Amino acid sequence: MRKARALFAQIGLVVLIVVCFSISGTSHAATPEEQAQAFFEAGLDLNKQRRFNDAVVELAQAVKLSIDNHKYHLALHRTYLAMRRGRLGISFYKGLVREHPKNPTVHYWLGRFYLASNDLDSAVREFQRVTVLAPKDEHGFISLGHAYVRLEKRKEALDAYLQADALVPDIPIVKVGIGNIYFAMGKNDEAERAYEIALEKDTSYLEARYNLGLIYEKKGKFGEAAEQWKMMLEADPNESDARERLAKLYFRAKLYMDAVKEYVTLSKVRLDDPELYFALGEAQILLAAELSNAEDRATLKMRARESFERVLELDPKNKAAQDYLNRLKAMAPSRKGS
Repeated sequence: MRKARALFAQIGLVVLIVVCFSISGTSHAATPEEQAQAFFEAGLDLNKQRRFNDAVVELAQAVKLSIDNHKYHLALHRTYLAMRRGRLGISFYKGLVREHPKNPTVHYWLGRFYLASNDLDSAVREFQRVTVLAPKDEHGFISLGHAYVRLEKRKEALDAYLQADALVPDIPIVKVGIGNIYFAMGKNDEAERAYEIALEKDTSYLEARYNLGLIYEKKGKFGEAAEQWKMMLEADPNESDARERLAKLYFRAKLYMDAVKEYVTLSKVRLDDPELYFALGEAQILLAAELSNAEDRATLKMRARESFERVLELDPKNKAAQDYLNRLKAMAPSRKGS
């Protein structure tokens, strides 16, 4: 009897140990989100090794385990595009849509794949579906606006951006989208307000800054216009459109030295632009007229002559350039006595 009790005690101890280990193992089992994160990290590591096919497998698992986490969808999207296999991405997401027909995140990323593949009508359809399934999420409206812009449907794009702006006010990319549409429609006051808000929050939108400068110029706010284009050139010295607008503004304001400086810089890049060399020549002549030093005047007139000669090389029938050149040649003898 005593032996039997001892045996039962040993069995109970073993059972207790097994149960404890079972409970301990259960408490440390990975959650679906933890598993998704592990697949995601493995996918990123494979991407670094440029093993994109393997990375897609890992990232797809992350997406399936955490269907609403945009981080995993974005990584998968980028990997498919890096492989130049956007159509495979579309097929994958069509499958997800069949499994999760009412999930806005899945429809959103299918729309993003259509957008990347330039299937704009299909992208619009998916983003519209997102706005129905998640009417308080601004992302669907923003992407719908982008798709409509590319389809050149301004009114529809503006409506989408305005709905996004109503949900989350003053997102820079939304304000730029609104500003661009108003600018194209000639509604400069509305465009100006949208651009100013966007650029206060994010200074990187160079197109918005360029257009804002044009609006200021039209309104006679020449100092504000110049400031916008100067900031563009600080961000990107190769931004030739902004430099040309700035040069023209300086010329209009009779700041001929500044105009010459900007045109000379442009001429080093745009070597075959007769209009540019003509503007440079005019600015050089007018600057020369302001100088008191005879030698400086002569040097500038010589530079102007070279500018107009370049115009005629590029455009032999340019009568205005020929007239300037004739006058400069006629004046040449008098420079010796000055």
